Amino acid sequence: MEDEMKTIEDQENEKPVLDDDALKGAIEEQLSKIRRQSMILGFRVSCQAVLDKITAFERSPGSKSNNDHKRLIKDIKKFVETGLARKMDENGEIEVPESEAVQN
Repeated sequence: MEDEMKTIEDQENEKPVLDDDALKGAIEEQLSKIRRQSMILGFRVSCQAVLDKITAFERSPGSKSNNDHKRLIKDIKKFVETGLARKMDENGEIEVPESEAVQN
């Protein structure tokens, strides 16, 4: 009877052991989740930046001329072009364009 109790307690205390394929699959799944969350966060941040620009324009006092609207569009276009100009290498590192590199 005591041997059976020990066996049950030993089984409860043992942690499940994953083989290499199961561990690799679990890691890939977690990395995929993190990657999706990062993409969603980046998308939300860029959309929020554009929305902030539009909201600030709408809240500014006075009437808006056609040139004011063109300036807003130019500002948003520059913001989007800057983001699209960033490239990524094979390691996932962002390559900074030479025009933005800090010179000492």
